[in-house]
Amino acid sequence: MTTLNQTNHQSHHDRSSITMYYDDACILCSAEAYKLQSRNPGSITLIPVDEGLETLQAAGFSRSDAMTYLCIQDWYGSWHTHMDAVRLLYRTSNVKGSSLLYLPLVRQLGDFTYPFVARNRYRIPNWMTRLIYGKAVTQACENGVCKISPDKR
Repeated sequence: MTTLNQTNHQSHHDRSSITMYYDDACILCSAEAYKLQSRNPGSITLIPVDEGLETLQAAGFSRSDAMTYLCIQDWYGSWHTHMDAVRLLYRTSNVKGSSLLYLPLVRQLGDFTYPFVARNRYRIPNWMTRLIYGKAVTQACENGVCKISPDKR
């Protein structure tokens, strides 16, 4: 899934803000969400999937899909998922080098690998999470992996 057009424009958005719906039980998802929001706080609104489920379902997303794949609504009310959502999020967060995600080869590689990574993120071991985000972020993890996968909840 890439971009879906919706007329359900959220009026609290300005022309450069996005709303990110994320799996707040996923420590990697939460850490990345807050890290990116801190880079451009006025432009990224974070909403846990379960809190925004009515909006997501009205846009055609199941809870299962929204808990697995990143969903973002832009300032026009259009929806972005998968790597399209990641690219928009990194661009909105002003991440240096985010324009590289749009290069043809990088774009294809991201589009190909994103579904696998998204579905298996709960299998990422603590040591790897700690390497990327630091020790504090893994304190919510037990037995080598963080939380439980959405299909096991």
